[in-house]
Amino acid sequence: MQTFSGVSVVNALPSWYGSTMAIDLRVEVKIEETKECKKYNNALIDAILDFFYTSYKIPCLDVKVFSQIPEKSGLKSSSAVSTALIGEIAKKYNIEIDVPKYSAILSLKAGVSYTGAFDDAVASYYGGVSFTYNKEFKILEIQHPPEVSIILLPRGNRKINIDLSNIRKYRLIFEEIFKISRKDIITGMKLNGILIAHILGYETKEIEEALQKGALASGISGNGPSVFAVTKIGEEGPIIDAWSKYGNVIVTKAVDYVSRY
Repeated sequence: MQTFSGVSVVNALPSWYGSTMAIDLRVEVKIEETKECKKYNNALIDAILDFFYTSYKIPCLDVKVFSQIPEKSGLKSSSAVSTALIGEIAKKYNIEIDVPKYSAILSLKAGVSYTGAFDDAVASYYGGVSFTYNKEFKILEIQHPPEVSIILLPRGNRKINIDLSNIRKYRLIFEEIFKISRKDIITGMKLNGILIAHILGYETKEIEEALQKGALASGISGNGPSVFAVTKIGEEGPIIDAWSKYGNVIVTKAVDYVSRY
């Protein structure tokens, strides 16, 4: 099964309200039955396999992950892998299960997420722009994405420490950004991306350059360290030129809703 990367519209850490836009970087997971169960040195994959072994008595599986997304990058790699793996197991063994919800539950169990990243899981699995209340694993809506280009400075191996008590001081601000985002996705992305960069202590020079070069929005995705910019289609050039000195630049697009039924 294939699932999608994403960029943040609203970070869910401050208020539990989160929003993610699916983008066209993909993860594919393939599974095969094997005689011996093994550990994958990956807490999330191991938690998912343990859950299905225990709850549904599925056999041991060999799991192969093919990913275009750097790990610990803020581009939703964990949610993409978990939804792809859960979805593939459910499909193969005809198990009815709420894939994004169990992605979030098992992400919490594995200790790889602070909120379960339910907004990320919904966007990874279904595409579009998710709006969720992560504390209750509740989908408020999935919107069609705007017709824009997404430019990325993908960076992996996040090293910052997340101070939840500090981030949650900003709950009311992020609740307002969430409300704005449901009416205006791009403005929400811009406000969230800049504010998260400052709260988490990232430098903002790439963000400022992108905005000066005409980006509709720019900021840190997730908890970083990847930086994104949003432009009108055909207006990517100045930002690509500005960012090329910082590393590999990827231009991609938003992914619309995908029916899984």
